[in-house]
Amino acid sequence: MTFGKFCGTAVAVVLAASCLTGRASASGLTYTCDSSVDATAAGTCAYLNGTIANLYNGTFNNVNANIYIEQGIIGLGGSATARNYISYSDYLSVLTGTGSGSSLDTSALASLHSFDDAVYGSDNVVAASALLAAMGYTNVAGYTSGLTPCTIGVSSGCYNGVIIITTPANLASETGQSLYYRQLGGSQAANAYDYYSIVEHETDEILGTTSCMSTQSSTLSDPCDPGTGAPAGTGTPSASDLFRYNAVGSLALNNAYIGLVSAPAGAYFSYDGGVTGGPAFNTISNGSDYADFATTCSHVQDATGCPGGSFDITTDGNAEINMLDAVGYNLAAPEPGTLILLGAGLAAMCLLQNRRKQVAIQHRSPNRDK
Repeated sequence: MTFGKFCGTAVAVVLAASCLTGRASASGLTYTCDSSVDATAAGTCAYLNGTIANLYNGTFNNVNANIYIEQGIIGLGGSATARNYISYSDYLSVLTGTGSGSSLDTSALASLHSFDDAVYGSDNVVAASALLAAMGYTNVAGYTSGLTPCTIGVSSGCYNGVIIITTPANLASETGQSLYYRQLGGSQAANAYDYYSIVEHETDEILGTTSCMSTQSSTLSDPCDPGTGAPAGTGTPSASDLFRYNAVGSLALNNAYIGLVSAPAGAYFSYDGGVTGGPAFNTISNGSDYADFATTCSHVQDATGCPGGSFDITTDGNAEINMLDAVGYNLAAPEPGTLILLGAGLAAMCLLQNRRKQVAIQHRSPNRDK
């Protein structure tokens, strides 16, 4: 078990596009807390549903997700989400119809037509249930708190995802480090991980920033492909994979790297065909999430947690916000032209494999790799 790392690989639950029915209105992001959460640090659930939820509800106007959060014996933090499959053509059609018309959304759609249509046009796209809910779908696949597959809106106690954060006692016994809870006041210790930064990292993944590429074995793979319950396709992408580039005009395709130990360093998220780039992704088969950032102590979505540092999606350069905006969420306020991802020196960024410390979440059902 490695501490300091995150992991959010989704466990496969297939819901065919033909089963995606109905349209739902946005009701915002909420957290449902296990009783152990407040028992460990009083006021945690209230802070989650106030300050943290408002970061998302105040940024996007179509968030519609309920996330279950609990404690567990894991590395640092993890999450479980179900894979929902929708055809690329259906995803593109709905994205077109539900977009805000902002410059970022317009650029994202243009890049899909210019670069993805020819590659993924006959494939399927894996989308998080929360993302599909934001785009208006109901009857999508989720998980119960015990990680049993369920249908959101039909099954009782069905959530868009489950977050598990290490217990303070487990973290202290293994590393001598601690968790920092903002609502308790005081200064964050140099060896303490900010609890809420961990939660935001996992929340982003449940909302839809994850990749279909897996780094959990000795070589890269795409478990969203056939053979694991998926419909047709090779190198099947997640919604965020559709926007991964390694140069201007050059998509970093899933199927190009299956079976390799690593993909070329420097792949990054871009909503405009690679022109505007974000932090480099982790693309090595090292157990860290493929769509986590290779930066350190810079962003919520960094693959490695940052002791002594606190990060929010609204104050770390908008990298995560732009990702969520491009894949289907809409900003609540007009988009400033300066909402750009950090892009300098992407090609020179080193992945620092020994520091990409993601852990696999010990799910309570088969394939619980968080």
